[in-house]
Amino acid sequence: MKNICIFEDSEYQNFLPLVYSRPVYDLRCGIFSLLERIVLQYPDTKVKLYCREYLKKLTNENHPYNVNETNFDDGDCLFINGRLLTSKPIPISGKEEVGINDDSIVYARLLRKNCLLINPEKFLDKGFINTLKEKFEVRIVDTELLRYPWDLISNNQEQITTDLTSYNNIQERHLQSKIYEGVHLIKGSQIFTGKNAVIKPGCVLDAENGPIYIGNNVNISPNSVIEGPVYIRDNVIIKAVSRIRAGSNIGKACKVGGEISNTIIQDYSNKQHDGFLGDSYIGSWVNLGADTVNSNLTNTYGTVKVQMVDKIIDTGQMFFGMIMGDHTKTAISTRFTTGSNIGFACNILFTSIPPKFIPSFSWCSDNNTMTYDVNRELQVAKRMMERRNKIMMQNEEEVFKTIFDLSEKERKLHYKKN
Repeated sequence: MKNICIFEDSEYQNFLPLVYSRPVYDLRCGIFSLLERIVLQYPDTKVKLYCREYLKKLTNENHPYNVNETNFDDGDCLFINGRLLTSKPIPISGKEEVGINDDSIVYARLLRKNCLLINPEKFLDKGFINTLKEKFEVRIVDTELLRYPWDLISNNQEQITTDLTSYNNIQERHLQSKIYEGVHLIKGSQIFTGKNAVIKPGCVLDAENGPIYIGNNVNISPNSVIEGPVYIRDNVIIKAVSRIRAGSNIGKACKVGGEISNTIIQDYSNKQHDGFLGDSYIGSWVNLGADTVNSNLTNTYGTVKVQMVDKIIDTGQMFFGMIMGDHTKTAISTRFTTGSNIGFACNILFTSIPPKFIPSFSWCSDNNTMTYDVNRELQVAKRMMERRNKIMMQNEEEVFKTIFDLSEKERKLHYKKN
């Protein structure tokens, strides 16, 4: 029997804080997560997952696959890097070899006897590539791996279009929900809805420049404008007079309003009020206060630079807003500068412009920045989840506390500088 195993490598660190609480392959680009897109390419194939050990139980809880299993008694395996963004499958059958790109492992096709020598921690070791190079034939491949969060954002708009035009199950959902009189559809053949969605009077859905998908039980309030390509998952509420622009990718059970452009929002986050959010990636269980805005273009029209804990990286992108980890909250009228990197579980209360980098578990105000007590923030997170009829499970709580410990280094480094 053939197996595929999607793994994390050491480059997951470039995607912090977004991947503190999830493996890198659970990030989204287009209408799928990286994992979902890979799995779709291998029907009727057994799937295994490798991830950081502290995420094992939570990942196993969230997916119907074996996690960090090292038993390959059922056959050979194709190991695939979870940072891969491609709609073209790597052949599962063939000779043993390792695919390399830019000194990263893209894939490793191994016989069962050699699979037994591998465990999840090996792929997280940056030097493991040299071990594979010594043992197996190496092939240099053109397929590129995602390297940073802005790669997800820059590919997102095109990927939404590709996914919506090529995935047959989506094509079957052409306008099958309630659309009130007074709704204007532009190129309605490229507008798709799930069941029980409601689109109120005065809304304009414009698919002239790309398809629009609206999931099950979505409620779009009056006088909102949606410009494709856009993907909206199930149970989303879009507030009145919203402007949902091209590249908006909204997770399930989110509540959104104001203006959103080319931004990926994970599940259960809120941006209900006016304010601009552009070219950004927002985690789960985030709440952006009224009139929270971000800049996505510098006044010099140059490329955006981002602080990643202890280094400054030029994104090479003219448009890039911010990344924000799970469970972070902002006060009203918070203003983020271009290229901001905001951590996991922060409480941001600035009336002035916040720093471009805020470490995870930070309580920030104009007068002071200090460590957010983990037990206090845990109670806030649980209360927010209960409002959505969700209970934080034990595995999720353990991961939450582990993230606090793992992020101590970035807090010490940042607070020392400031």
